[in-house]
Amino acid sequence: MKTNFFIIILLITGAFTSCTDDLVELNINPNQPEVVPTANIFSSATKQFTDFSRSGFNEGRLTLPWMQYWGQTAYADEDRFLYRETTAESIYNNTYLTMTDFKAILDLNTNEETRGDAAASGNNDNQIAASRIMLSYMFYELTNFFGDVPYYSYGSDNETFQAAQLEAGNFTPVFAAQEDIYTDILKELRESADMINEDELVFTNGDNIFNGDATKWKKFANSLILRVATTIKGVDAGAYQTAFDAAIASGVMTSNDDNASQAYDTADANASPLWGAFLTRTDFAVAAPFVELLKGERGNFDQDPRLFQMAVPISVDIEDVKSGTAAVTMDYDDYLGVPYAFRNTNFLDRTTYSYPSSNVIKPDYREMLMEYAEVQFLISERNGFAQANYEDGVAASMEKWGVPAVDIATFVSNLPPANQANVLNQKYIALYMQGHQAYTEYRRTGFPNILVQVNETVDLPQEQIDGLAPENRVESYVFEAGPVDPSVSDLPFRLRYPQILQTLNGANRDAAAANLSNGDLIISKLFWDVN
Repeated sequence: MKTNFFIIILLITGAFTSCTDDLVELNINPNQPEVVPTANIFSSATKQFTDFSRSGFNEGRLTLPWMQYWGQTAYADEDRFLYRETTAESIYNNTYLTMTDFKAILDLNTNEETRGDAAASGNNDNQIAASRIMLSYMFYELTNFFGDVPYYSYGSDNETFQAAQLEAGNFTPVFAAQEDIYTDILKELRESADMINEDELVFTNGDNIFNGDATKWKKFANSLILRVATTIKGVDAGAYQTAFDAAIASGVMTSNDDNASQAYDTADANASPLWGAFLTRTDFAVAAPFVELLKGERGNFDQDPRLFQMAVPISVDIEDVKSGTAAVTMDYDDYLGVPYAFRNTNFLDRTTYSYPSSNVIKPDYREMLMEYAEVQFLISERNGFAQANYEDGVAASMEKWGVPAVDIATFVSNLPPANQANVLNQKYIALYMQGHQAYTEYRRTGFPNILVQVNETVDLPQEQIDGLAPENRVESYVFEAGPVDPSVSDLPFRLRYPQILQTLNGANRDAAAANLSNGDLIISKLFWDVN
C-alpha cells in the first residue's frame, strides 16, 4: 500500500510530541500530556527549523560552499554543484513538519476552547504574530530553493494555499505560484508587525530568539519585509517600494541588539547544528576565495580584520578550535583558504588551510536569522546605494564579529565609494554563515562578483603545492562543474523537486515543473531572478 508523505507528517506531529531541550525548563505532569504549553511548542519548532536548515548537509554542503564561504576538505562533489537528493528532501519535508507546530500554536491561540490555556504562555495575539513571522521566514527560504510549492497562509483564503488542509482530507496539495506566495508573505509580515502588542511578552518562556521581547519581534517582521520586498525588486518595483517604505515607517532593526538569532546550549545534545557536524568529522574549511577577499587579494577592499574573527591561522588544529584554545594571530600571511572545488583536496596537507574560528565552531553558536547590518545594506540599496547606510552596514557587521572599534573606524574610513558592486560585495561578507540568503542575493543581483567561476583556472599557493605528495602535485587546476547538467555555467538557479514527490503528489508536482522555463532542472530560473 502506498504511504502518503502528508499522512506521515500528520502521524509524526500528532499531539505535538516534539522533543524539548534544555533551553526551556519544563514542569509537565507526565500523566497529563494532552495539554502542551504553546511556549514549549514554539521553542521546539524554532530549534527544529534551524537544526535542519543550518545543518552540515543542508547548509554546510550546499549554500556555504556554493557561495564559496566554505570548501570541503575530503572531496569536492557538492562544491561542484552535485548536491545530494537527501538534502533537497530534508529541506522540503522538514519545512512542512515544522509548519505543523507553528500552525498548532495558531490554532491553540484562536480556538475559543484553548485560547485561555494558550494565554498562560504569553499574549495571544503576540504568539500568533510570532508564529506567522516564522512561517513567512520558512516559506521564503523554501520557495527560493524550489519555486512553486504547497503553501500555508494564516490570513488568506486563496484556494491554492493548501499545504495545511489535512483535516479536510487533502493529502495532495497543489503547488501555489511563487508570485502568490511572495505577495502573501509580504501581507503576513505586515499584518504580524501591526498586530503585535509591544506592552506584553510574546512568550513568557520558550522564545530562544528574542526572549519574549515583542518590540524586537516587530522590528524583525519589518526587517524581513525589507529582505522579501527587495528580492522582487526587479519584477515588481511598485510592490517593493510600497512594502519597503511601510516597513521603515513601522520600525526596523536599529542596532545589533535587535539581531534575530536562534540560541543553542553548551551541551552537545542541544548544540548548534554545525557544532554537531564537527564533532566526529572535519569536512569543512574556509574557502580560498573568501579568505582572499578578506586579505585584500581579491576584490577592491583593504585587508579586513574580520578575517581574524571568522577563521584561524593555518597552524591551528581543529581540536584547538573546538576547545576554544586556538591561538589567533593578526598576521594576514598566516591565513590561507582551502582551494575551492579542488578535486584533490583530500591530498592537501591539513596545515595549509584555515578552519572556521571558535566564534563559529562552538556548541552555543547562535544561528543568525537576520541582522542589523543586512538592514543597512538593504536601505542603502533602496536609497540608490547610499554611502551612509553602506558604511553603517559594514561597521555593524564588524562590531557583531568583535572587531575592535579603532580597527572598524580605520577600515570604514578607507572603504571605496558606495556603488552597487561595493555595497553588495560588502553585504556578501556580512552574510557569512547565512549561506541560504547569500545564495538568494547572488541569483537576484549577480553579486558578489569575486567568486571563482566555472572553467576558471585557479593557481595554488606555494605552501599548498609543497604539501602535496609528488604523485599528486599540481600548481593549478580548473574549476569544473559536476555533470549535473551540460548547460550549467554558473551557480544552479534552484534545486530540483524531491524525487519522492513524483510518487506521492505527481500530478501537482508535474504541473509546477511545467511552469518552469526549463522544467524541473537546476537551470530553470525563479520568477524574481531577472539578473
